[in-house]
Amino acid sequence: MKRLKIIGLILLSAASMIYSYRQPEKLEDESVTTEVTMILDGAFKTTGTVTIEEGMSVGDLIDTYGVKSNANLKAIDKNHIVHGEETLYLPVKSKHTISLNHATKEEFMTLDGIGEKTADKIIDYREQTPFETIEDIMNVSGIGQKRYEKYRDQLCL
Repeated sequence: MKRLKIIGLILLSAASMIYSYRQPEKLEDESVTTEVTMILDGAFKTTGTVTIEEGMSVGDLIDTYGVKSNANLKAIDKNHIVHGEETLYLPVKSKHTISLNHATKEEFMTLDGIGEKTADKIIDYREQTPFETIEDIMNVSGIGQKRYEKYRDQLCL
């Protein structure tokens, strides 16, 4: 009988502990905005290193920092999400711009230094991955920082 009382007491204690055990309260996940820096260049009213909130779009940057009257807004995707430590160049309007996502081989070849092979590489690249920014042209084999800087005012999306 004494043994049954002890077993009963142990079972009652275990049941009481299980019943009274509570999960820790989850804290509400307050959205924490992370500020990062990036570089704005070209036809933005504010150029150089700026502080932004992670996850801003190019359109948000335009609203926040403004653009000059000669900015070529067709050259960028306003919905593109920017990230920290990125450089974003906004070209100025020019009489003749070439669309990275729509230009023909012949149009690319009008750029000084772009021959048939490089034009084909640009077209092959965009068929695999459409250009989201004009900086993406540096992902094409044979086009580095110097060539990009040479062409950037003549390019749009």
